[in-house]
Amino acid sequence: METINEENVVCVLTARGIEELLEEGGSQAWVLNAKRARKCEYVICVQNRGIVDDWGRQASAGHHVAFLIARLKDVVHSKEKDFEKRWILTFSEYAEIDIPNAWPGFRNPVFYTNVKKHFGIDVASLQFEQMPSVESFEKPVIPTKPMTLAEAKQGLAMTFGVTPSDIEIIVRG
Repeated sequence: METINEENVVCVLTARGIEELLEEGGSQAWVLNAKRARKCEYVICVQNRGIVDDWGRQASAGHHVAFLIARLKDVVHSKEKDFEKRWILTFSEYAEIDIPNAWPGFRNPVFYTNVKKHFGIDVASLQFEQMPSVESFEKPVIPTKPMTLAEAKQGLAMTFGVTPSDIEIIVRG
């Protein structure tokens, strides 16, 4: 049961529009706390039309309008070049919404809150649609060469949003 003070949504201020988010399987290239984000059930995307480069080429809503709520499927590490320290919030289902003036003015484009308390959304009343299939985030990463324990710890740390020193590996054999 949801409590009103429980953080159950990660909210992002994105220049990408709904078509691009659906094509990519989620919202990406975020610097965030993956461990905290994974505890959330939903993602809300608020449109940022203040970006003038390629990031906003497919904006679909007015500036600072919350236009999409999605059920969070997973938080995975970005595979894009130069984005090794960034995360992708993947979606399993989504619903279009229209909430003007939804951005509280924070400088950081990511914040955590409660969907009912902050946005007034009754999630049970929404009609969620299944996400289109996206293979790029679902392919397992298979090492092409043997790896060291340090490399394994680094990869696992990125996956789980912890530091490599938090990872313990036991090899038996």
